[in-house]
Amino acid sequence: MAKILIIDDDEGLQTLYKEILEQHRFEVVSALGPDEGIDLVASAKPDLVVLDIMMPDGFEGFEVARAIREDLKLMDLPIIVMSAVHEVKKIPYRFTPDEKHLPVDLWLDKPFSPEDLVTRIRTALNETPGQPG
Repeated sequence: MAKILIIDDDEGLQTLYKEILEQHRFEVVSALGPDEGIDLVASAKPDLVVLDIMMPDGFEGFEVARAIREDLKLMDLPIIVMSAVHEVKKIPYRFTPDEKHLPVDLWLDKPFSPEDLVTRIRTALNETPGQPG
C-alpha cells in the first residue's frame, strides 16, 4: 500500500482528499503547514507528496518542494502540486514544474475531479489503473 502525504492548510480539503485516497487503498498522512509537512516527509517516508502552493504566508509550497529536493535530498520522491493560484491570483502566466524553481513532477489546478487526482497519483507511482494503492 503506497503512503501519500498531503500538505495543505485547508483541513476540510485534507479530509476530503484523505477519504478519496483511502477508498482507493492508499495510506494517507497529512500536514497542515510547511514545517509539519517537511518533518513528515523525513519521518513518515511517504511514497508521494501532494502539496498545496498557497498557504497562509504566501507561496510556501514552492519552498516546501525545494526543501524536499535540496535539504532532504529526495530527488526521486514524486511531488504533485495542487493549487488554485492561477485562478485566485489571476497571474498572467502559468507555473509549471521546473527543476530549479519548482522542482515537482506535476501541477494540478484546483478544482479537479477525485478520479483525476487518483489517476495522476497512480501514474506518478508507476501503477497500472486497476492496481490497488
